Amino acid sequence: MWSQGGSQPSAGGVNSSSATMTVLQILPCSVSQLLSASKVSSDTFALCDLEFNQVSVVGVVRELAPFVKYVQYCLDDMTGPPLTVRQWVNSEDCTPLVFASPGSYVKVIGSLRSSTGERSLQAKHIRVITDLNEITSHMLEVVHAHMQIFKKKFDVNMNITAVPSEDLPSVQGQVLHVIRRGSVRDIGIGYKELQSQLDFLSLRDIKSSLTSLMDKGFVYHTIDENHFKSTDR
Repeated sequence: MWSQGGSQPSAGGVNSSSATMTVLQILPCSVSQLLSASKVSSDTFALCDLEFNQVSVVGVVRELAPFVKYVQYCLDDMTGPPLTVRQWVNSEDCTPLVFASPGSYVKVIGSLRSSTGERSLQAKHIRVITDLNEITSHMLEVVHAHMQIFKKKFDVNMNITAVPSEDLPSVQGQVLHVIRRGSVRDIGIGYKELQSQLDFLSLRDIKSSLTSLMDKGFVYHTIDENHFKSTDR
């Protein structure tokens, strides 16, 4: 978790089998990073080789939908498609739940989840931001944290700055070319269509290329985990 000075992240949990893979307590992130994170297991995700449990994101509430057991928000930080955030109601807690109204900026701490191919953030804490300097502060925390952890440079949307596409291995370049052609659509290209156009490649090569392209910042998920779009379209 970040110290009060916000200068250094400390590791929580245990190291995995990979010497470079560490589980952090709370990782400052952008929405685009959460949507492009690799899925390790049912409820575990990773950016590059780093698994994370809890994340913090800052964005504006676009929509609010209260349900019996939870409140659902549509959170947008302008780095990618909006992210669904769900805050569950604690029936044992008599404290009334305060809603964040559409148009307000909030800071959310929670865990990334995936259900039926759609990613969402299960919120443990949501706080309305009254000082807009916090938005800038969070963006700087995201950039600083990921530069410190991954030793890589990031663009203004907090995506990993991609290496030139001409330096990609041949198979990855072919996969990226098809995804770029399909990126003219808002939802990008679906996995089945991608597989159909690349029927001369094995499923293993396509899947490994997708993982590598997302890790390098070339590709991200759109409406679900089976649709892809290139970051330069």
